[in-house]
Amino acid sequence: MGITTILYIVLIVFAAASNAWFWYLRTHEERTLRLGLAFMCSVLGVLALVECLLASVDADATYEAALLLAAACATALLVFPVLLVTVLILSGVRLIRREGARPANLLSLCLGILLVAYVLVWPWASEQLTGLPFLGRLLAFLFGIASIVIGVATVAFTCFTVTGLIVQVPHRRRTYSRIVVLGAGLADGRKVTPLLAGRVDAGIAAWRKNPGSLLVMSGGQGPDEEVPEACAMRDYAMSQGVPAVAILTEEASRNTEENIANSAAIVGRDAASAGRALVVTDDYHVLRALLLARNLGFACDGCGSHVRLYFSLNALVREWVAYAVLRKQKYLRLLAWLCGIYTVGWVLLTLINVISA
Repeated sequence: MGITTILYIVLIVFAAASNAWFWYLRTHEERTLRLGLAFMCSVLGVLALVECLLASVDADATYEAALLLAAACATALLVFPVLLVTVLILSGVRLIRREGARPANLLSLCLGILLVAYVLVWPWASEQLTGLPFLGRLLAFLFGIASIVIGVATVAFTCFTVTGLIVQVPHRRRTYSRIVVLGAGLADGRKVTPLLAGRVDAGIAAWRKNPGSLLVMSGGQGPDEEVPEACAMRDYAMSQGVPAVAILTEEASRNTEENIANSAAIVGRDAASAGRALVVTDDYHVLRALLLARNLGFACDGCGSHVRLYFSLNALVREWVAYAVLRKQKYLRLLAWLCGIYTVGWVLLTLINVISA
């Protein structure tokens, strides 16, 4: 058996296994970051297999195509960090101008600035200080630790983003008996904001696609609000033509986890509800809501309402930070192992260099 045949077999098995993994998660339990990882592996496997099959048909043409693809990938890898930093900074500035310089609105801008510092400032400073024996090595060590942390965060953020996009793709053959719409702050203490109206509108659209379903408006009353968010959402939905008998309200929750838990309790008490529920919130917020629902054992899918890019980028970073806090023990253990291995290797290399000098 030749090397080429073995390569084809490996690629076929990898492509088939990664696609089977992805579709299994998609149809059984998609509320995990492994869904995004499986999707990226399946795409990579299929592309590699197609490339090899084309090479077996016309090696010269495929070689040229491979060179073009490699050049395109290299260009994308070079352009993407610049584009990402530019978008983060510009969207952060725009958000601050429109929404104010609250700490929560500074995330995308600060992330863009930190990436610039990591890519440009830190290597320059380290190079300037390489002549100092101890300080130069210490900076190199700290740069390696930072690279590990940023690398793990980048992979996790990529999986979080890809998974968040996939879980919003509708399951065409699924129907829902309950449409749960998550609340948000009110304007003037009693009116839905445009952001919250977008959520309710998306919930109404889903309700119309599922005849016989009920809307569950979820949101308690904040200290600066005159009515519970759920009541304001109900009134808005009724103004859009939804009858009162088609709306249930959950008026006690104070955060997303309580939204999910209290809504799940309402759905569970309702003898007429059967099958999965559909949770509706802003597009950047869908995945974290589904992860919380999974932790609580609430069977549901997600639906996102569209939010402007300049706002959603900052909010996506905030959602990922909230997810990282939710899973902090797992990531801290992973970072501890990786940084420990790196530290041992760095110490050994340093000792070897000192002894050989």
